[in-house]
Amino acid sequence: MSAKPKVERGRLSFSVEARLLRELGERLVRSPQVALVELVKNAYDADASRCTLRHEPGSILVSDNGHGMTLHQFRTAWMRVGTSSKESTATSRRFGREITGEKGIGRFAVRFLGPSLDLESIAYDEKRGEHTRLRAQFDWPEFDRHEDIGHVQVPYELETLEGEHKTGTTLTIGGARDLSEKELRAVRTASVGLLSPMRPLFRKFDSSASRATTVSMPDPGFTLEIQDEDITSDDVAASVLENFVVRAELKVTKTRVILRAFRRGESKPYLEIKHRQEFGLGSVYADVRFFPRRSGTFRGTGIDGKVAYSWIKQNAGVAVFDRAFRVQPYGADGDDWLSLQADVAIRKREPRSLLARKYFPMSDDERSDTQLNWMLRLPQSAQVVGVVEVRARRDGGSKGESDLVPAADREGFIDNVGFRRLRDLVRGALEAIAYVDRATQLEEQAQAEAMDRVESDAETRRAIDAIQTNPSISAPQKRQIVAALKTSQGLLQTQAETARERERQLEVMSLLGVVAGFMTHEFGVAVSVLQAAQRDLEGANDPSATKRAARLANSIKTLQQFATYASGYIQGSKTTPDSPYKALPRFRQIAKVFGPYAAERDIAVKIDVEKDVDAPLVPPSLYNGIAQNLLSNALKATTANPSSDPQTVAFRAWNERSWHTIEVSDTGVGIDDTLRDRVFDPLFTTTSGRSDLLGSGMGLGLTLVRRGAEAYDGSASVVDPPPGFNTCIQVRIPLVQEGS
Repeated sequence: MSAKPKVERGRLSFSVEARLLRELGERLVRSPQVALVELVKNAYDADASRCTLRHEPGSILVSDNGHGMTLHQFRTAWMRVGTSSKESTATSRRFGREITGEKGIGRFAVRFLGPSLDLESIAYDEKRGEHTRLRAQFDWPEFDRHEDIGHVQVPYELETLEGEHKTGTTLTIGGARDLSEKELRAVRTASVGLLSPMRPLFRKFDSSASRATTVSMPDPGFTLEIQDEDITSDDVAASVLENFVVRAELKVTKTRVILRAFRRGESKPYLEIKHRQEFGLGSVYADVRFFPRRSGTFRGTGIDGKVAYSWIKQNAGVAVFDRAFRVQPYGADGDDWLSLQADVAIRKREPRSLLARKYFPMSDDERSDTQLNWMLRLPQSAQVVGVVEVRARRDGGSKGESDLVPAADREGFIDNVGFRRLRDLVRGALEAIAYVDRATQLEEQAQAEAMDRVESDAETRRAIDAIQTNPSISAPQKRQIVAALKTSQGLLQTQAETARERERQLEVMSLLGVVAGFMTHEFGVAVSVLQAAQRDLEGANDPSATKRAARLANSIKTLQQFATYASGYIQGSKTTPDSPYKALPRFRQIAKVFGPYAAERDIAVKIDVEKDVDAPLVPPSLYNGIAQNLLSNALKATTANPSSDPQTVAFRAWNERSWHTIEVSDTGVGIDDTLRDRVFDPLFTTTSGRSDLLGSGMGLGLTLVRRGAEAYDGSASVVDPPPGFNTCIQVRIPLVQEGS
């Protein structure tokens, strides 16, 4: 008969290997700055008024003047993994601060930073009725060798102290990681809001509702001292933040959202939205300020623009703070939690946020117009400085999908419904900034155009008065110039968009205006000669047929030469040269092709350009076009001069340092001082009628000269003429373009 089987029953406990501490340290803490901030949090929660951070090769020291740890607190809190000691109260016992740490992350942060720790803490032990000094030593690699974490022994020493002693805790981490200046600086940026350079953005809210009912003494504040730290002046931060272009303020409760957008210098919001919806996020507050890098952002503020933009660069981004400590990586370099950079890159035209779609939606016209679509002005991360204050769900409470829940490694929040709602609301604040900024720019543009029209009208009146009282100008010339001024001014008074569209059309039509004028003129002459020759040749016995046939041949040759030039002109407009070309052949070619028209009117064209002078690196057609328009303008001016003296147009070109200069001088009618800048206005011309020898005067010649030069960072202006001349136009273009 077989033996009866034995059955053993009982209960077993989990055993945990000691290397779990190392695993948790490496997985819960991913960067030195996050680890250090956890230690700063512990000092803050311990009611310290000061925390000191020192770093030397192989060593990190973190010291505070908080209430320290008794042996009982060390045994039940520090030495208990996953302790819930901070869940029993929401505030610190002395100053009533909101508790920021949880889960015992501090000891894992120490384990991440280095292999050994010397802990010293002085505290007042109420049970003993005296102060104590606790010392403990941690050798983390030695602990890792134990099979059960419960067998790990941490040596400690407790000393009772007589009399009064200053309390606090000092952690000395041996074999520590090397820390960069950037990582140390990030500790301050990520620490309590009162230490952050962005502290003017934090809400001055009353947190008494969340404080303990009894606070033993007022909070003296919290100071973080970091060795060798160069802290930017508080005055700089405050001054920059005060001079925003647009500011968005967001206030969120469980059931209501208030979004306001302000323009600089205005206390009344330009945009205000009040939205009701069940959010479940608790209290949220955001303050985001916009600093576009464009001309005039800090003009008149008394702030050095370079200093301001340097500060903005260091502190740019929309940062999130949970109970006054920053949550990484939101707003850090390379982080795009609001999809700002992604949308700017693809030029996204549709808003993302619920608030934008509901309260300031975009019409079809706005969406299709690049000037009106405010999404195309969405701020980039580098252009905003902002703070979002939240209170995430702490351990001990139920965590719903609508809660903000920190990730275990303290790198952001869990991507649930609550976080997505927060992101959408803050994104709405950024879209409100884009909306207000675009509206402001349109208003400023309209105001500037109105002021320009007023100033232009006054300038025109002054110019007319000066022309009419100038005894050196003949009456017919006065009438012609005054009529041109009034016509030009009338065009400026028309609707701005219509004027701009007409100007664009005329510019397109006149890109080859001078060339087309000469071509039309020459072709007309050739046709006349051909027709006359045809008639003459009808009678074969007419002796003049031979002479007329010769004239016909010469005209055809001229047309062929001009067609070749025009073809080269057009081809030269397609590319920018990558090597220098000489300037003199350009002027000679223009004089050869267009010189006959000057000769017909006894106008001498002189060229004073050395053979070795290089033209700037601009398309040859642009260089030719500038010279052509300058020649055409000078020929018209000299033709209009009734003087019997010999008329001359003179070209000069030279290089000096990094600039190429072209000057064309003429003995024409001259330009009155009051018209020196007006001659570059579109559609302004005083060379119509007989003086417009080519019939191509559209008032755009000098306009195109100036715009062509400005397109390559150059300039065009009327300068004092050399002796013997009445007018001189000067064009200057850099020899080498920036970035070439």
